[in-house]
Amino acid sequence: MTPLIRLVRIITLLSLLSPLLIGEDIVSDSWSRHTIDNSSLGADGVRTADVNGDGLPDLVAGWEQGGVSRIYLMQRNGGAIPTWEMIEVGAAPSVEDALLVDLDRDGAIDVVSSTEGKNRKLVVHWAPSDPAHYADESRWQTETLFADESKWMFATSMDIDGQNGPDLVVGGKNEDARVGWLESPADARDIAAWQFHPLTDVTWTMSIMNEDVDGDGIVDVVVSDRKGEQEGVFWLRNPGSALEKLRKPWAKTWFADDLVETTLIDFADMDGDGDAEVVVPHQSKAGARWVTRLDRMKNGYWHRTTIPVPGSANTPKAVKVADINLDGRADLVVSFEKSKDPTTSGIIWHEQSSNDWISHDVSGVEGIKFDLNLVIDIDGDGDLDIVNTEENNNAQGGEAGLGLVWYENPLR
Repeated sequence: MTPLIRLVRIITLLSLLSPLLIGEDIVSDSWSRHTIDNSSLGADGVRTADVNGDGLPDLVAGWEQGGVSRIYLMQRNGGAIPTWEMIEVGAAPSVEDALLVDLDRDGAIDVVSSTEGKNRKLVVHWAPSDPAHYADESRWQTETLFADESKWMFATSMDIDGQNGPDLVVGGKNEDARVGWLESPADARDIAAWQFHPLTDVTWTMSIMNEDVDGDGIVDVVVSDRKGEQEGVFWLRNPGSALEKLRKPWAKTWFADDLVETTLIDFADMDGDGDAEVVVPHQSKAGARWVTRLDRMKNGYWHRTTIPVPGSANTPKAVKVADINLDGRADLVVSFEKSKDPTTSGIIWHEQSSNDWISHDVSGVEGIKFDLNLVIDIDGDGDLDIVNTEENNNAQGGEAGLGLVWYENPLR
């Protein structure tokens, strides 16, 4: 047997075994992986906005070990598979999250980086106001917006007080961690004038979502807390327009306070009844992995529906509700971390069928630590693709990981 024939037979055998490598309880789909960037270390979360007004979704990602935040401008160039122009907006040591927001209201989208480790700062990267210079990295300016002993993990933008443009809702991780909001001054560039107002104590902030939970027309704040005496998901009731109330702690109500390792959640209408459900990836005390759906009930309580994730998967990290196969039913995209077992999949999608859930592989076995699932149509073919960051695929060897990647939906 020639070496070439032997190689062909090995490749053929591996292809036949690939459905088994990801577990018998997961259907093997054919999602192609495309790399957007793997030139730094520790890609940690991705978000999207159209930062240049061209109608295309651009991206932002923080690189924790690389210590930078980067924007990626989508370029169509006449093809289905886009290319990306990268802008390194500034230094952000130990960055955990990067947020796109026009903080100073000059028409240019800035970046806010939440950092932990020894840095423990909220950092703002000011974009150049002139659109012609937006991609010029030398014109971006980086400043510390807020710093204390908390390790800052996540941020969202929200005009809380109805004045001076967007404020920030931020969450930390540490012994004295809090979720609170940063009140924007009349001049957002006046860093010293920003005021922090704590809303509640937390142990390890994972998600912060701006949602009108009680249907009063005022946006509240939904939080998932991963650790502590009470692990789970709660919401903070926005007290309204009175500034003196907004600056005090908001009323806190738990959706569920007994979940283990609650991570990155979603808030979406899964059953089409007009009310959003809270969708939570977590573990049980016995070690099983679940996605729990919390449905609103008239008496104020939340009914639980648990959906087991495949036994061949590992610790669930994030969930996103989306119709992946365009059948009109809401499916679930679930990512995982700590997938050191080479036979486990890092991202799957749960198909909601008429009477059960069917698990489909997305990422294959490469990668051990995935994060937020960004589900958008990257290639413009009408179905939803999946963007994610993989932080490290060889922790012991110190390799960079897969980086910022997207997976092409094979439906179309």
